[in-house]
Amino acid sequence: MNYFLTIKHKSNYPLKYGLQNKVNGSWLGVGRFVKENTDSVLIYEDAANSKVSYEDLIRQDVIETVGGGLLISERFKDLITAHFKSDVQMLSTAFTYQGILNSSYVALNVFNKVECYDLDKSAYTKHPVDNSLKFTQTVLQTTPLEEYGFEYNVVRSQEDNKIVVSELFKSLVEAAKINGVGFKK
Repeated sequence: MNYFLTIKHKSNYPLKYGLQNKVNGSWLGVGRFVKENTDSVLIYEDAANSKVSYEDLIRQDVIETVGGGLLISERFKDLITAHFKSDVQMLSTAFTYQGILNSSYVALNVFNKVECYDLDKSAYTKHPVDNSLKFTQTVLQTTPLEEYGFEYNVVRSQEDNKIVVSELFKSLVEAAKINGVGFKK
């Protein structure tokens, strides 16, 4: 079984991707593998649009950002490193929120894109020019998330770029009580 990864903690995108970064932040949002200098720390700034306290923010294992993808906690990073390291790219970050500097989160880049939807059971229209698909109903495949004989546990759907995870990923995240994430069929 496969699931959509959803973000349950809604803190109104408290952080924004810093303009001084050399890596294009949208690459993290769409899952483009970052080849550029991955040793440098990606900088995020207070978006000044959230009323969440710093203490409540850092209790979250996942933080959605403006223009720079998802940030994950050390706890979540350790789980992914132990089980799914080859499925993702993790980049060092630092952010300032409400005047407090934090460097304990990493940017999560889910860069593998595979077919995830059962197109026979999903409802969609195809754009006449670029053949992109617009879904009104999606049904995930029940088969493993694989491509060229390699099985993944966390990917982006080739059809619309959403993050899709395996049953194994879901069960390990739930067992570790990682907060701020959910799963939807």
